[in-house]
Amino acid sequence: MNIGSLKGTANRKLTIVLSIVLVLMVLGALYVFVIHPKYVDMKSYQVYGGINEELKDSELFEDMQSGKSFCFLGDSITEGNETGYQWYRPLLPYIKGETKRLSHGGWTVKSLLINSENIPESDVYVIAIGINDVAYIYDDGWCAETADDYIDMIDQLSQIIIFSKSPDAKLYFITPWILVDWGSEKDARGVEFREALINWCDESEYICIDPAPVMIPVMNEKGAYMFLLKDGVHPNGSDGVGLYSYAVLKAAHDMRSV
Repeated sequence: MNIGSLKGTANRKLTIVLSIVLVLMVLGALYVFVIHPKYVDMKSYQVYGGINEELKDSELFEDMQSGKSFCFLGDSITEGNETGYQWYRPLLPYIKGETKRLSHGGWTVKSLLINSENIPESDVYVIAIGINDVAYIYDDGWCAETADDYIDMIDQLSQIIIFSKSPDAKLYFITPWILVDWGSEKDARGVEFREALINWCDESEYICIDPAPVMIPVMNEKGAYMFLLKDGVHPNGSDGVGLYSYAVLKAAHDMRSV
């Protein structure tokens, strides 16, 4: 074998080695910057207790698996202002279609109405609004003063979505999230608003999911502030959003099993 052949063979081997090194570097970078963060995120933000067959047995979960697009509407709990993670974050691995969001800290049902032109088109809407209407009554009318006012604006919102945005969309309404240590008056107001939404959905043939009966026993057993920030309003990181997601899926399942 002459020197030229040896050099050619050596060059080919070097090229192969460098190609393998390059592929390994690309795979390493992919793992570090793409796969690993998503894996850690999914492991860190799981549904409370983990997904089981019971939680999969609901119309909501079936829609999540269908490939339909989902749009989440709401306030800071949907936006994730306080922790950076939305209440539905643990559900994202199970939603096969595109996900969208329109939400903002401090928003009430009136806020959603005012910003309704920014609601994106979607196959499914999950609307979780009302905790600020329960918690506050502003002099400028920014919040619903009564449960009847709340339902009137919910009705207007549903009509805007169906008639102006996505005529064939399915709407899921989540009852106003619970408040903890805000006093008996706000507790009673929350119950009133939740019952009003449940009744309106029954009459309007929309789907209403009430996570409160699922959340309250868990919080009573484990301690509310295992899941909430000190303000008694916002879910904390992994435990909080895990419970909120679990409560929505469990309540959705319980509706089917009734």
